[in-house]
Amino acid sequence: MLRALADCNNFYASCERVLDPSLRDVPIVVLSNNDGCVIARSAEAKALGIAMGAPYFEVRRTCEAHGVRIFSSNFAVYGEFSERVMAALTEQARDIEVYSVDEAFLGFPDMPAAEARALGLRIKEAVLRATGIPVSLGMGATKVLCKLANERAKSDRASGGVLVVPYDDAGREEFLRGVDSEDVWGVGPGLAARLRAHRIVSALDLAQADPAFVRRVAGVVGERLALELRGISCHDIVEDAGPRQSVMVSRSFGRPVSDAAELAEAVAAHAARGAEKLREDGLVAATVVVMLRTNRHRLDQEQYFADEAEPLDPPTDDARAICAAAGRAFARIRATATCTRRPACCCRGCPPRPSCSPACRASARRSTRSATA
Repeated sequence: MLRALADCNNFYASCERVLDPSLRDVPIVVLSNNDGCVIARSAEAKALGIAMGAPYFEVRRTCEAHGVRIFSSNFAVYGEFSERVMAALTEQARDIEVYSVDEAFLGFPDMPAAEARALGLRIKEAVLRATGIPVSLGMGATKVLCKLANERAKSDRASGGVLVVPYDDAGREEFLRGVDSEDVWGVGPGLAARLRAHRIVSALDLAQADPAFVRRVAGVVGERLALELRGISCHDIVEDAGPRQSVMVSRSFGRPVSDAAELAEAVAAHAARGAEKLREDGLVAATVVVMLRTNRHRLDQEQYFADEAEPLDPPTDDARAICAAAGRAFARIRATATCTRRPACCCRGCPPRPSCSPACRASARRSTRSATA
């Protein structure tokens, strides 16, 4: 099977450009909840040295000096764009696994590399035409190779946004040459350090290492990475990952908050939104967990984290029951909650609602989107 990773380019910034075409070629930054830090940048903003995750106050002067357009995140709108992109990709691929809000793995029958590249260019054009969102595609025999190819397709203008990893051993080894092991999908700093200790410093080193030796050094995860780099697939396209097991709603305050009434209002709003998400997906919750924490980035302040769980018997998606349970959980921890920055509400143990079929759940999601349009 030929696999591909389709990844939207600068997704949140691209969404803003679709909504306002005059923003083309204008540097764009999208900020997190309450405009705390940078969560998306256009290519022009990246060129200015604005780092992902940077607190806005640190880059504000740079933004003002270079005319960067600043947007507060609008995840509801971005979610709608994501659904359109995935719908467009579904029309083009035999198999599809939605990996994140802006990424999907695609599956196709095997074909020559030239045909694969032509297919990738057609998919790229089809998604752009249908949604206005630019995508890049990395194509190859395995998911790990697709991930590497996608990253290179984004940075290599000559690729046209589509790159196919060569099928033959010599071509694949040339593709991997010069790629650090840390740049391989799934290799974190700890695993990279263990690999370096055994002189495995590049993706090519990892691909050429004995799988049994890699397994002793890096476990089964490392062994599978090595095999995938060789073109041997260890991860199939998973079209249906199954229902979610929890629903989380969280939002940071713009300032530390210690007032119990204000915190209770935020927790209730989060619980109500969690119930709405449950109904959209045809799920019910068995437990509600309320969490409060301080700003973990302010090391000069006292750090605080607390959580309390409240069971729901029977499991439900009723907002009244969920809000009441969240209120009871909050009452048990608010006495010690001071200077909270981020309250959260999590609904856990989420089986499908017994009377709700998959078709019913899809209809509920469509109805919810229509009501909020």
